[in-house]
Amino acid sequence: MAAQWLSLALWDHTLDFQVIWLSGPLLLALLLCSPYRYWLAYGVGWATGMLSLSLLMGLPAKGIATVTVCVLLLISAAAWVLSQLRKDQSTGNFLQLLLFLVVAVVALPVATGTAVFGLSALIELPSWLSREWWHVALADSLGYVVLTPAILSLLNPGSSLRRDTLPGWNMPLITLVALVLLWVGWRELGGIATIRPLLLLAPVPLAIFVALRAQVVGACAVNLVVGMMAIELSLSHEGPFVQPESELTTISVQLWMLAVSIASLYLAALVEQRRATQRDLAITSTEVRELAGRLIVAQEEERARIARDLHDDINQRLAVASIRLSALRRKVDDTNKQDVSQLQSDLIALSEDVRHLSHDLHPSMLTQTGLTAALAGLCQNLRRRCGPVIELRVSPHAKDLPEDVALCLYRVTQEGLGNALRHADAQRIEVALQIAHHQVDLTITDNGKGFVTEGEGRRGLGLMSIDERTKLLSGSCRLQSTLGKGTELCIRIPLEAHGPT
Repeated sequence: MAAQWLSLALWDHTLDFQVIWLSGPLLLALLLCSPYRYWLAYGVGWATGMLSLSLLMGLPAKGIATVTVCVLLLISAAAWVLSQLRKDQSTGNFLQLLLFLVVAVVALPVATGTAVFGLSALIELPSWLSREWWHVALADSLGYVVLTPAILSLLNPGSSLRRDTLPGWNMPLITLVALVLLWVGWRELGGIATIRPLLLLAPVPLAIFVALRAQVVGACAVNLVVGMMAIELSLSHEGPFVQPESELTTISVQLWMLAVSIASLYLAALVEQRRATQRDLAITSTEVRELAGRLIVAQEEERARIARDLHDDINQRLAVASIRLSALRRKVDDTNKQDVSQLQSDLIALSEDVRHLSHDLHPSMLTQTGLTAALAGLCQNLRRRCGPVIELRVSPHAKDLPEDVALCLYRVTQEGLGNALRHADAQRIEVALQIAHHQVDLTITDNGKGFVTEGEGRRGLGLMSIDERTKLLSGSCRLQSTLGKGTELCIRIPLEAHGPT
């Protein structure tokens, strides 16, 4: 009843002309959003409201009842066709939007206008229902393109407007100001023929702004308000739509509203698709990051297990073999003692390599003596084994870092030093770890040969591992390198989310 009353309020009383029809589009939207078992109840309620309002207005009861039943059947048939063709109630898909426009905005209004025009020759109907079929069809098309998509999007649980953050207070304020300026501009300048084309395009920036912020719902709401403004001004013979004949004025408003509404719907659908794609990418990125985190944790656990096996089993067995070789050397003759001694020396060197490998896999010093000692031990081993100059500067507050942050910093330093020695042939490396302003900064600088950093796809597994470890702690990673001028790796990890330092 409210939708029909609003439709009657937007009326060309001079020509007794229907401009827009809203009650049928309301019913179509509700049918498309509801299971079939509720359709009968909605249909009966809709027909009751239409007949009640018609009786209150003194319209011919028999004719209105016949038209109501006929239109109800046509709307139900269109809803059934759309429910079979469409996967869901979303209007954010171009194909589904095209199906909706063909069935609801073209076929259904044409069928309704033709049926009403045919009934007008058989039964008594109000004069505004006795006009040519295309008059009724235009009014119906406007309602279906303005109201139905807004309700479908608003009731769709998967719509971006319901799943994303709602627009802030500035968006309605800007829209209201723009509508007021549009109303004043149309009313005061609509009579100037030279700027009428510009005035017809004036709502386009507003339609784009609202479609970007509020998608289909906002676009339809603004189109309805702008259309009502155009109708009211045109009925008062003001604005850019006024034609020499009143009938042409109303038709021009209808055609303009129809074109703008369809264009706005496609723009809103494009925004809806973009938002849905961004949301899916964000979900996928979160899932990938969680998987990467679990893989890193599993990797650390497996490294710890292998390190324990190397230290507690393999290394101990090598030590026992060395002791037995020492005993064997005292029993053999002088000609074989040199060979046994050499074999024992090789075995001791192998045991030392296994110990270093165990320490690289899982630094026990990190948990026993802290990050500072672990980094010092790492740098010392690399100096002794590879020979570069490694300068280490560590903040005295490093001992208070959380365990996961300390492990990340150690692994990043380990990988960064390894890259500098293996790939950059660096002879001098500086490692600086600073803690200030609730964040920790680790910088590794070398004087190696450098490389070209353009393109993320050129990064190796080591740099990717550094980046993932840093992101898992909500940190950031920055890499700067120039051919022949060395490389600088900087990572920053906020400490608020990991407890106090």
